[in-house]
Amino acid sequence: MTCELYVKNEKERLVPFSVNPFRESRAGPGADEEEGERPPEWLELAGDLAWTATFSSLTSNTSVTQPSAVWNYAVFFCLTWHLWATQTTYDIRYYTNDWWHRLLFASQLGVYAILAAFSGSFNVSWQVDPDATAVFKGNVTELTGEALDQNQEYLITKSFRGINVMLFISRMLLFAQYVRVMIYRKRSKQFWSWRFLLTPLSLLFSGGIFLGCFIMIKEDPDSKTVALTQLILWGIAVISQAIAGAFTPEDERQVLKSEGAMEPRLASLTVIILGEGLNAICGTLNSSMNSLGLSKTMFAQSMSILLILYFIWLLYFDGFRIKYSPSKLLEELWLCLHFPLHLSLILLLEGIKNVFIYVNVVESFNRLNTAFEEVVNEYNSSSLFPDHPLLEKLLRVLKMSWQQEKSDLQVAINADLANGGDINVESQIWRWWGTVVHNVILLYNSQTDPEAEFKFNEFVSSNNTALANDYNDDDTPLLAGFYTIYFEQMAYTGHWIVAVSGTLIMCMAILNT
Repeated sequence: MTCELYVKNEKERLVPFSVNPFRESRAGPGADEEEGERPPEWLELAGDLAWTATFSSLTSNTSVTQPSAVWNYAVFFCLTWHLWATQTTYDIRYYTNDWWHRLLFASQLGVYAILAAFSGSFNVSWQVDPDATAVFKGNVTELTGEALDQNQEYLITKSFRGINVMLFISRMLLFAQYVRVMIYRKRSKQFWSWRFLLTPLSLLFSGGIFLGCFIMIKEDPDSKTVALTQLILWGIAVISQAIAGAFTPEDERQVLKSEGAMEPRLASLTVIILGEGLNAICGTLNSSMNSLGLSKTMFAQSMSILLILYFIWLLYFDGFRIKYSPSKLLEELWLCLHFPLHLSLILLLEGIKNVFIYVNVVESFNRLNTAFEEVVNEYNSSSLFPDHPLLEKLLRVLKMSWQQEKSDLQVAINADLANGGDINVESQIWRWWGTVVHNVILLYNSQTDPEAEFKFNEFVSSNNTALANDYNDDDTPLLAGFYTIYFEQMAYTGHWIVAVSGTLIMCMAILNT
């Protein structure tokens, strides 16, 4: 190793606590050759991945099966996306590789992690739409129902309090970073304008809003006015920071050591969002292939999904060209337009996954139903359940064996016949079929619905007469009572996926003009 490289390596090992983000004002040759301090690639990637993990916690804990879930996605995404945007705007300009920024980056990761922990009970319908936050109680006692309501309210208000505190802390940490920049700006005698105060003042203002929301919910957790006021104040806090960023002037060229651009960071974030959505879709595809095998329908769905993802990528990264705006106001508007683009992209990918699940559940249901009718018809004609290789294969995924199931059914039917008549044959068959349908639904749905599970328990615990009547009823009210709820939830994606797709294309069109 040469002496020059040795000295450079030793300098890199010595990390100071705080470094001036502005270049030194030097005259003469070499004045513009001072080495820059661009944020390292690992910092950019780690920050983007940490943000993605924060939002993924909401998508993994909440399925978009109701209108309130869509609003939960939109509001939580807005809150977390504005954290990413404001922090990234700072990093591309003022980041220096010192202990000050390393410690604050660790704090930022902590904020993201805690926000993810509080996202589980996040529900913007709290006190605004009581039906959307109502707890299904079934036939519990009045006191137990009150306890369930109190627990639901506690979880939601705790989530809001925690999120408000984390948002307040994140704004104060970023405010401290801008105060440090102001101090260095004065020491270095750089270009000054009162508009440089807009961003730190907006952070202080929004931090006060988040702190005020925390206090309001703590003092009056049962007020609809407080719930509506919180949503309005959140919007004011986010918008105020966007306006401040739009009117904050740019530093002169060759003044900052870190002169990055927001455009590549936005492109990287878009890639990460696409990857996150593709990962969820691949997980669903893997489950479907394990349960049904590679059917023609599944192959067609997979090809359709690949085409959708490919054209999204093509429109954004090929038809789209990164533009460096000559105006700070236009640049901020360009950045803000990525919010609806990223939100619609995430919802579209989530919608594609939900449609894929719904279609595969319907296909599984139809294939099982065909096999079920065949064995029932054979039993009606011979009083024996036949061997059925296809049904054996389909049930294997549910950790069931048709050979064992038909043996157990025959034993139960014989016992019922000894005690009571033909009506019990139909009830045993129908109870078994309802259990199979329930298992198929849960195979594709990681989150159970309390009301649907209550109705399923009512179904399996019904007496033989009720089940036999349900078996002979074309509407099958008992059986349909639980699976209809799940099917309606899975099919709900069709209400909004087209609108989300249109929003995504419109955003890409505007950004590409």
